[in-house]
Amino acid sequence: MKRIGVLGSTGSIGTQTLDVARIHKDKIKVELLSASKVSDKLLEQIREFKPKYVYVCEQNKDIDGVKVLSGEEGLKELVELDIDLYINGISGIAGIKPTYYLLQKNRNLATANKEAIICLGEVLGNKYKNIIPIDSEHSAIFQCMFSGRREDIKKIILTASGGPFLNLPLDEFKNITVEQALNHPKWKMGRKVTIDSATLMNKGLEVIEAHYLFNLPYKKIDVVIHPDSIIHGLIQFNDNSIIANISSPDMRIPISYAISFPERWFNGSDELDLTDIGKLEFFKPDYKKFPLLKLAYYVGEKAGAYPIILTVSDEIAVNMFLEGKIKFTDIYRLIQTVIENLDFETPKNLNDVLNIIEETERFIKNLKLN
Repeated sequence: MKRIGVLGSTGSIGTQTLDVARIHKDKIKVELLSASKVSDKLLEQIREFKPKYVYVCEQNKDIDGVKVLSGEEGLKELVELDIDLYINGISGIAGIKPTYYLLQKNRNLATANKEAIICLGEVLGNKYKNIIPIDSEHSAIFQCMFSGRREDIKKIILTASGGPFLNLPLDEFKNITVEQALNHPKWKMGRKVTIDSATLMNKGLEVIEAHYLFNLPYKKIDVVIHPDSIIHGLIQFNDNSIIANISSPDMRIPISYAISFPERWFNGSDELDLTDIGKLEFFKPDYKKFPLLKLAYYVGEKAGAYPIILTVSDEIAVNMFLEGKIKFTDIYRLIQTVIENLDFETPKNLNDVLNIIEETERFIKNLKLN
């Protein structure tokens, strides 16, 4: 019986993790559920899975039959629990502290929270060996790496669906609505990551995440547009052979792999019939339409505090777009302006990271786009 803790249990990754746990009640025991606040959805999950512990960020509310943890002290207690694997499905920079505390304690972590990996990359890089990635692309690379030696890797290739605007003319981008941007053609994801997919910033963040997770230089990390979303990641080795991870676009596959590793369990996903697909398409990224991907490479190479600045400014810009405060094309303009105007020393610890986040947020709050 594998004891798991699910951080962000009411979000997209969290609910799909519980889908897998529901299938394997004889193999998985959910010991911890975590959310930003007590909600009807969280209470429903508690009634079904009967965890020993619940962590909530915003409030400490008694819940019958479960120990409730909250605040900074609760977070530190959370990482000491008798749990075999923590699943981090928290969205955005809110996942930084749990990631930091878990890795500092050398706890086993499966994570889809790319923002935490990026923001803590300069601080915790050598701790990432305890991570099994859940992002479909990084899970794919993780799996493909078992086909050869790390020193024989020529490059890794992350695939991108291209989002809903792959074929939209550039001159129409200024009219993109929130509803259109949230209509992803392939994946069922949270709102923030769905917008990031529409701008290709999601892939840019994944490039930086891959650099830290797999300790590879950016010149060995490529991106290819693959609208079919069937091949999730590839590794080309020095002999020019390419190993690919192929499956239906279903997040339950990388989630269940992270839980069952090194075994492979059924997860409820559809079996992929290659004859139904017929053909697969691949394209080079269009940096004019999706300049955030190119900006991410630039930021990654600059390193230091810049990946944190990029992560924070993207999160704020996406929220502003979702709230109708800026246009879709303003997301790039805002982020580029922040990158051009801010600079900090390379962070050495968690407090440095949090200070950079706070200063970046303060700068953006006072920023006026022309």
